[in-house]
Amino acid sequence: MISAQPSLIIHSPVAPSSYVQDTKFERLLKGSSHTHVSTFRSLLLDMRIYSPSVKVVKTPGLATSQFRPVFGEEDKVEGKVMLDPSCSQNGRLTISLEGAFEHSSVKDNEDAHNPIVRKHRHVFLSSSATILLSPILDSRSTIREALTIRKRPSTSSLNSPACRSCEFSFELPRGSQFGEQMPSTFSSTTPTGDLRRQPSMEEFEVAYRITAVWEACDGSGNQAILEAPVLLQPDTDFQSIDSSALEPQHWMELPLMSERPIPFNCAVTLPHSQSFSRRSSITYFVVFATNTGSPCLIKEIAADATIVVSLIRKITFSLQPTPQTPTLPDTPPSSDDSDSQAYPFTPRSKLLRRSVKTPIQSLIRNESFPVNRSASEFPREAFSVSRTLQTQVSVGFPKRPRANDMAQNLPDGLYKGKVQLSKDMLPNVNWPGISVKHYLDVSVLVGQDAVRACVPIRVY
Repeated sequence: MISAQPSLIIHSPVAPSSYVQDTKFERLLKGSSHTHVSTFRSLLLDMRIYSPSVKVVKTPGLATSQFRPVFGEEDKVEGKVMLDPSCSQNGRLTISLEGAFEHSSVKDNEDAHNPIVRKHRHVFLSSSATILLSPILDSRSTIREALTIRKRPSTSSLNSPACRSCEFSFELPRGSQFGEQMPSTFSSTTPTGDLRRQPSMEEFEVAYRITAVWEACDGSGNQAILEAPVLLQPDTDFQSIDSSALEPQHWMELPLMSERPIPFNCAVTLPHSQSFSRRSSITYFVVFATNTGSPCLIKEIAADATIVVSLIRKITFSLQPTPQTPTLPDTPPSSDDSDSQAYPFTPRSKLLRRSVKTPIQSLIRNESFPVNRSASEFPREAFSVSRTLQTQVSVGFPKRPRANDMAQNLPDGLYKGKVQLSKDMLPNVNWPGISVKHYLDVSVLVGQDAVRACVPIRVY
């Protein structure tokens, strides 16, 4: 579990005569390096997220589209949460950032007419900050509020002068080891069944969201929740389609191993980088050479050898130690000294002294699970699953390099193949607690003899 470190800026309500919404909004934008604003609303909460870019995303099940804030791995996730004036003056506001990986598939050997879906969800990024809010108003405002009849909350009331707000900023964590990178936002549904049975599906989703939860502390039990999805798309994911289609200039040869001595050797040749775009293909060569140069053995292998090449994906969820979470106090301290140190305020009459509690307290918490989810929804044990995505089978080596005096070490047979990738396939992931790896499994069978190699590759 990796936690992002949040920072908070609390804004107290100001007098109506000094409230200018446009000026505050412009000043907030000037303090942020992001220029795009995405707004999410509920009945009692309003959230604005500032991002370097936005993306139009289709709404599932509807014909409409929505804007989603987009961040890179080096950006700060910044925004602002505003409370409706009808919210209780005493309450707790929790703002959290979560990143989760979800995988669902049909169990193996299930009944075709009654498929059983297996789901796994792993939270690899979670951080939250809790703010305790109490009223800070002058005596006249407090008396007016006590004598005013509450109106039904509405979206428009979020723009009223009495609206309380809190700015937040999350710094996305960096990998502590070479090659570690937070997974990008991803969603895909692919078929996994065959023609002899009812088709089954496999779904993947890597999703990030910011959640704001308001809980009243006046005994009413009132609660408001607002979730805002955000997208993470690191700049390193940008690749030119034209450049990815170019033939590699450097190749690497890897031997295929046997469990016992055999009279021939095999190898697979791959591009040296071993990294492939999902929009490209994997070109490979399988070659063989005999130890004795026997023409009969060469002819037998070239005609009857079976070459099997499979693309394998392995997903692993590992448990991470749960960080210690500090507990929140049941009630804010009420001493005058603590009040003056926590937030500056104007002295008031003794009649209103009971309403002057500690106005604002913030407590940053690194949690294993978000506040509005039960722990039973998450895996309590490590999970690992492997699946063969593609398999290519070929009989014989149809090509043989030309022999000449200058090339005595040429192989006796050569097979060229290509594995076509898909833009919808899950890319490699290397992050604490979650791992997605791909392998190219190559084997050559000649009679009772077999040689094999499992080569790790990177799919991005």
